[in-house]
Amino acid sequence: MVIKVSLFAGSVGFLVLLAANTYTTILLATGFFILTKTLLRPTSFALLSKQSTVGQGTIMGLSNSFMSLGRIIGPIWAGFIFEVNLNYPYMSGSLFMFIGFIISLFCLKQQKEVICLGER
Repeated sequence: MVIKVSLFAGSVGFLVLLAANTYTTILLATGFFILTKTLLRPTSFALLSKQSTVGQGTIMGLSNSFMSLGRIIGPIWAGFIFEVNLNYPYMSGSLFMFIGFIISLFCLKQQKEVICLGER
């Protein structure tokens, strides 16, 4: 549940950042966005740790590797499309987070069981 809410709120947060035009609204929008992102990482790590019965270290290492890869590819992508339009990095970030939200709707069940990682 926290993962779904965080992904959706993060997607909205990117769009709210676009609408911010004063110092106060920028601070509030940034705070909202950071709060949503802060909740996402520990809950996704907890879910991965809980779902992996064998090789938890490998799963956590792979997860960190993919997050690091995102920290490399994300700024390169954002810098590239920033040259096209100032708003596109925020819009594409919102789109990517919303796609993650849609995927989470199909992959995460209410019974705390993950379909996409394999059924037990």
